[in-house]
Amino acid sequence: MKAFEAFVAERYLKTRRKGAFVRTLTRYARWGIGLGVFVLVVVQALMNGFKEEIQANLFTATGHFTVAFFTGDLPDTPMALNAIRATPGVVAASPMRFERGLLKSSNSAAPVEAVMVKAIDPATAHGTSSIFDSLQPRPVEQLQEGELLVGRELAKSVGLRQGDNVGIAFMRVELGLSGLQPRMVAFKVAGLFESHISEYDQRWVFIHLKDAQRLAQTDQAEFIEVRATSIDAIETVKPAALRTLNRDAKGPYLATDLRDANRALFSALKFQKLLFAIILAFIVVLAAFNIVAILVLFITEKRRDLGVLLALGATPRQIQHIFELQGVRICAVGTAWGMGLAVPACWIADHWKLVKLPPALYDFITYVPFKLSILDLAMVAVFPLLVAWAASRYPARRAAEVNPVDALRAE
Repeated sequence: MKAFEAFVAERYLKTRRKGAFVRTLTRYARWGIGLGVFVLVVVQALMNGFKEEIQANLFTATGHFTVAFFTGDLPDTPMALNAIRATPGVVAASPMRFERGLLKSSNSAAPVEAVMVKAIDPATAHGTSSIFDSLQPRPVEQLQEGELLVGRELAKSVGLRQGDNVGIAFMRVELGLSGLQPRMVAFKVAGLFESHISEYDQRWVFIHLKDAQRLAQTDQAEFIEVRATSIDAIETVKPAALRTLNRDAKGPYLATDLRDANRALFSALKFQKLLFAIILAFIVVLAAFNIVAILVLFITEKRRDLGVLLALGATPRQIQHIFELQGVRICAVGTAWGMGLAVPACWIADHWKLVKLPPALYDFITYVPFKLSILDLAMVAVFPLLVAWAASRYPARRAAEVNPVDALRAE
């Protein structure tokens, strides 16, 4: 019987006997739903793209998460490294230390810059950070003790070139001839990197891990950077690594990632995505009102046909299904139009980077990214159909209540 209902619904939609006004309403309803679906897909892809690009750029200079010991330096760095590297989902792990300092070049006219000093292990640092992909002129694996890596923006503002000598006053005091004073260490600029993120290129410098260990008078690392198979894998790999280190107990090892520090940012992006989706969904809801008007006109026009169908044995339930199917089919065509235009448009715009962003707006995103999600596409495709089905229920029930005797007598 489902085939009978679908056949009648299709015939009613394709018939040319209905008036021009009904045809126009049907066309507008499809266009309205198609427009709503198109905008929903584009906006969802846009929000996904910005979130992924921001996450990817945040993790260029760091690993996916960082492991630390709650009292300070790691008690046994080699043991912790081996345990983390043995955790499923871990791609690379590298020891490091962080210091803060003031950088001053040998040029007396150059300004003093506050910098974040990251001490790395050259042999393993590239595995956890992609910022060294841009390092010139030597790879990070050739970094020696007493050498320094600086960002191009910092080098430009201070006037540094490869081979220049610089001094860093670390935020560690020592007793000198004039009393307590910052610890000064000289370095030679060995290379320049460029991440296209001002925070890194302007404020970060890299030194050898052993230089920082001498400064702190220890042979241990302060943190271990870890890179997982993907950003999404952090949720499973991070607790697994902690369970391994803490031996399935609540132990002294802790783990954080940049999403924790930027939780407000990612929460705002998630809320914006939801808010835009709700607002733009009203386009689909408004288009659904046209479907109600169309079905009411259909029922008025086909009142005699309904009487004949009911007299020949069609049940009220079948009549109701016929008009529900009409509403859903009108919506399905509009949804197909919207999806058929939006998906290729988003892919082309993202693949060829067609929509450029002004440099003053973002320093690390040069174009508008569009990232399609299967889950978002499924939700956008299903939502209009549910709205159309719900909108069709009332006129469909009214059609099922038609009295066949009254309908035939009226004709």
